[in-house]
Amino acid sequence: MYSPDVKQPLFLSETSDAIFKAGGAMQEYLGFEHRPEQEEMSRFCAQAFESDTPLVFEAGTGVGKSLAYLIPGIIAAKRTRRPLIVSTNTIALQQQILNKDLPLVKLLFTRDETLREFADFKTAFLVGRANYLCTTRLRRAIAEKTELFETKEAAELERIREWALTTETGLYEELNPPPMPEVWGWVNADSSSCTLKNCSDGLCFYQKAKKKIAGADVVIVNHSLLFSLIASGAASEIGSKGVLFSNDMCVLDEAHLIHDVAAENFGLSISSRALNRELKRIYDPRKKRGLIMRGGLAREIEKDVVADAIRESEEFFASVRQKYLTKRDTVSLSSPEWIENTLDKPLEILAQTLASLASRAQSEQAASEIKDYQRRIIAARNALQDAVFLSSRDHVYWVEKSGSSENVSIQSAPIDVAPILREVLFERETSVILTSATLATSKGNLDSFIEKTGAEAAEKFVANSPFDYKKNMRVMLCNDAPEPDKDSKKLDCENIAKIIERLCAGVEGGTLVLFTGYYEMNKTADFLYESNILKDRRILVQKQMPRAELIARFKEHGNAVLLGTDSFWTGIDVPGKALSQVIITRLPFANPSHPLVEARNNKILSEGGKPFIQLSIPEAIIKFRQGVGRLIRSKTDKGIISLLDSRLVSKPYGRNFMAALPPAPVLRFNSGNLELQLKTALNELKI
Repeated sequence: MYSPDVKQPLFLSETSDAIFKAGGAMQEYLGFEHRPEQEEMSRFCAQAFESDTPLVFEAGTGVGKSLAYLIPGIIAAKRTRRPLIVSTNTIALQQQILNKDLPLVKLLFTRDETLREFADFKTAFLVGRANYLCTTRLRRAIAEKTELFETKEAAELERIREWALTTETGLYEELNPPPMPEVWGWVNADSSSCTLKNCSDGLCFYQKAKKKIAGADVVIVNHSLLFSLIASGAASEIGSKGVLFSNDMCVLDEAHLIHDVAAENFGLSISSRALNRELKRIYDPRKKRGLIMRGGLAREIEKDVVADAIRESEEFFASVRQKYLTKRDTVSLSSPEWIENTLDKPLEILAQTLASLASRAQSEQAASEIKDYQRRIIAARNALQDAVFLSSRDHVYWVEKSGSSENVSIQSAPIDVAPILREVLFERETSVILTSATLATSKGNLDSFIEKTGAEAAEKFVANSPFDYKKNMRVMLCNDAPEPDKDSKKLDCENIAKIIERLCAGVEGGTLVLFTGYYEMNKTADFLYESNILKDRRILVQKQMPRAELIARFKEHGNAVLLGTDSFWTGIDVPGKALSQVIITRLPFANPSHPLVEARNNKILSEGGKPFIQLSIPEAIIKFRQGVGRLIRSKTDKGIISLLDSRLVSKPYGRNFMAALPPAPVLRFNSGNLELQLKTALNELKI
């Protein structure tokens, strides 16, 4: 990565002003309309890049925030020979930046003679190395397939081999259908045997990507990988300048999510499914195949060691399930040595056995792969010891089960990530820009976000959306929707489903219906499937198919009804008639019984605070704003926001949520006048 110190002034603010001002380069060379909010944001970003200071900037939908940080950021990267890291949470935004925004930046730089020196900027896309195909490992797996795979898996290996001849990136996500995990684990680049020395033929996709990253001016990454690399110590060292690479600059878009993503990556996770898969890659007693069978390396006693570890792992996680998870899916852990760690010794013996096998391996490459698994087993053992003894006092620990196979996992997360983020982002002597359309709770209040992320040192600003919500949006607020009631879930679902049916029938375009749980979503879907008045409308439900395909179908139909939970509140961009209404069925409060939420609430209580006011309401408002933000995606979009949670009317905190809405007229309705009020709203919108 680039590192030289450049002393000359950047004049970045002046350059940025000339690009984004009325009549500036954006208008002259790209034909874009002048957006005062975008001009303002670009100026703030330019100043942050110039002064190596942090910035928190909420940019409402339609501001054009990605160009506002990319253009000054790339100019700064080229002038100072420092890489610009851009991190997002969703693939959709990454693709927008890579396929739409960066080509526009290049076009602008090419057309404007004063900016032409920056037009040759280089871009790279960084994902975890397990996402890349390593052609060297692929060749080895093909050569040794009889020692590794059964017939079905061998056929999958052949499919991957054929795909490798045509793919340009070798990325996992390009292969459709996705590869079998049991096979992909043998051919991906997540191995110390995938090195420049072993992959010197220039064909390995990971090594090519790594080379591209080393010379890039702009590196696109996702939040999860960014924080994973930081947490693992693979990023820039604490105390040095830079977040991910030495002397870099960093932008975190979709920053409203970094609090939770960081918590996931600075904790631990050990699951029965993942550990079982790792052990069986070493040696599967049933299939009599695995890593240590290569070249007839393992003796019977060493196979038995792996078999013992597999058996002990299954028994250990079965005991966790039996002791804690028969009645609940998630249980918090509060007492050290909450279970006997019967898996510790088998994992220790296995790690020693792998060390011995590595010393007898016939090649350096074979030895390095065995050492990889040795390190993974040691890491799993250490994590398990940490979890059993509840070693980190500032973490919360819990066990949970998921999936039809009842996968059991042991989890931990830091209760407060603010000190961590303060250290790894805001004390790195470099510019770190956090931006999103939704960071404030209401009326530009960023206090909750700042406190959660440790961004006290950052400059703060909010730019409202330039869209005309008074003209193009109406809010339908239901006065008599049933409040959440644990004792009458079915009744609630039936009543909510009937209201949703009538709202969908009254709007010609597509409707996105947002839920806070699968139970209500699935019950509502069952009702809508049988609806006579919606019989000509396609009903799409989360998990019917992959998320991207589901959204593509929704766009394609033009008048479909799409039902989704958590991940559908954010990252969906469907402009035009295909999304004419968003229905929010419940205020998106976090589950108060989840161990991490409970621990955060208890921390606030211990400090004399009020968790519901300080944590629950602000977090729910941010998510609520995200859900509402799915509707108006362009200047010409028009539509309805329908709110079915009567707590917005009956509870004092309902005012906080209503105040967080865009400035659009509100029409109240009940079950008796729904159609009349909906017709009024549509007439006012002229749709």
